[in-house]
Amino acid sequence: MTAMGYKVQHGDTLVEVLMAIVIMSMVIVGALTIMSRGLAAAQIAVEHSEVRLSINSQIEQLRFARDSYLANPADPSGAQWKAIVIASNTTPITYDSSCTTTSGKQAFYMTKNGSQVTRNNYTPATPPTVATAGTGLWVESVLSPSGISPAYVDFVIRACWPALGTSTAQQAVTAQRLYDPTR
Repeated sequence: MTAMGYKVQHGDTLVEVLMAIVIMSMVIVGALTIMSRGLAAAQIAVEHSEVRLSINSQIEQLRFARDSYLANPADPSGAQWKAIVIASNTTPITYDSSCTTTSGKQAFYMTKNGSQVTRNNYTPATPPTVATAGTGLWVESVLSPSGISPAYVDFVIRACWPALGTSTAQQAVTAQRLYDPTR
């Protein structure tokens, strides 16, 4: 007590204030780091969803070409199926997660224009900026061994793209077997 009868209050020391600032800074940095990682994970999930839609589109276009061939081999989309079969590999394709074409023959991708589908040769972009048909997304095909009935064509659809905020390439690989009415 002082002479006047009041208790003297002591303020926070400089060390206490600095410790409080350090702790608060660590909490803020931790929260920002967690938010940043969460946003990056959400972005990667969106990219994977978009790539999955593109892969499914390629599969549907391949089915459409095959079914067009079944309905009318002279149909332009049906002729694309025949071109795919002719250009297919006879040696098995590896199903690894490589970001390069692994087949001996030209990889390709499908495009749709109105009610027609077209087979296009794939030229790899270095590095691909986005995984869309023809840019970081391609199809490789291999024929079933001769003598196997019913004959089929195996398709491996690959996608590679740089993910936002990571140094490693994101990849998606899907295999699809379609039975071949031409053999």
